[in-house]
Amino acid sequence: MADISCSLCYSVLIGIQNLSYSKLRQYFSQWKSKMNYSALVLDIEGTVCPISFVKDTLFPYFVEKVPIIVQNIEQQSNIVKDIISQFNVEDKDALAKHILGLVAADIKDPTLKQLQGFIWAEGYNSGEIKAPVYPDAIDLIRRHNNVYIYSSGSVKAQKLLFGHVADSNGKSIDINSEIKGYFDINTSGAKVESSSYVNILKDINMETTPEKILFLSDNPKELDAAKEAGLITGLAIREGNAPVPNINDYTGYKNYSTL
Repeated sequence: MADISCSLCYSVLIGIQNLSYSKLRQYFSQWKSKMNYSALVLDIEGTVCPISFVKDTLFPYFVEKVPIIVQNIEQQSNIVKDIISQFNVEDKDALAKHILGLVAADIKDPTLKQLQGFIWAEGYNSGEIKAPVYPDAIDLIRRHNNVYIYSSGSVKAQKLLFGHVADSNGKSIDINSEIKGYFDINTSGAKVESSSYVNILKDINMETTPEKILFLSDNPKELDAAKEAGLITGLAIREGNAPVPNINDYTGYKNYSTL
């Protein structure tokens, strides 16, 4: 009997040795995908919606509206007038050129961010803008009780996005009620810093059990920072996302149906 057991163990060991590294990673990834996580922390762009959404939808919408708003500033609300006055440019043509120049140069100007937030809010509320959240991401959010969002975009912008999600019928739905909480760089810190994830752990009272949280993102630097803080991580693999040279170092998800 002992000889049979030894032979069996030897066969198993030989079988494991013969497995390729990629196969072992595949089996491990499948096992991890079936784990029950106590909480999920999700990135937005490139993770739950196309990374092109901001570039191809939000920015063009803003660029289209700026000249109209500036040329008709007298008819705008006091909020818009107050924001635009902070640019300190009197001439309308020069003002529009200045604002669009900030956008083109990707300048992180606080006044610009204010104006963008206001204009995008009007676009969402009018139905002109709908967030193209992936159907499997919507399903993932609805299936889990503790879902949190962590994005470089403001919490206000995050709530706007999830409050105006495009459904299969082309209508807008609000899934904010399915989300437990929101974090941004102001509430928690930069997304590539491990301390930011420690801050989130403290905020959701899970600092002693970080291994029960899954963080999904398309950015390897963010995943590395979260891993350093003790979280389990997953790489979002979606069309349009930047290639990841060391992709085999991460557990990848092309969709979230297995989570």
